[in-house]
Amino acid sequence: MRHKRLLLGAGLAALLYGTAGTAHHTASAFYDLGKKISVEGRVTGMKLANPHSYYRVTTDSGEDWAMEAGGSWTQLQKLGYSSETIPEGARVRVSGSPARDGKPIARYDTIAVYREDGGIDLYGGGRAAWAARARELGTPCTNGVADCLTLDAKAIETLQEEFGNVGVWSPLDE
Repeated sequence: MRHKRLLLGAGLAALLYGTAGTAHHTASAFYDLGKKISVEGRVTGMKLANPHSYYRVTTDSGEDWAMEAGGSWTQLQKLGYSSETIPEGARVRVSGSPARDGKPIARYDTIAVYREDGGIDLYGGGRAAWAARARELGTPCTNGVADCLTLDAKAIETLQEEFGNVGVWSPLDE
């Protein structure tokens, strides 16, 4: 009888803790993963913390967007990110899945940071349709971030021509 209670208690605890962990990380409850938006502006704030990090992007029209990273700050640091990787004031274009409730919040998958030379540093993209082509056209960033590519103006033009309606290459939502 005692063993049955211990097993029942252990099973219940695993169920409760497992459910809580899963509930926190269910992005589809908060974000419409079937939709993609693109936002362009300046990084005007950041919260680099666990369990999720955020960049605040203010558009040219003054709208503030909270862009949530899918991974924890610990995971991003393991990829080479630091607080200087995407600094405040940087001009960016971000694509991701918008909040289901219509608020200006998104879970980002790609951030393009504009460079003074007309190119971009591209973070993320993962398994996006254009990711393999971007790797062909770009070079690894020199900042040590594992998922970063530097693309020159010609590569950007090529990607926009080939993938103009997908993710970070898509037209901006007005």
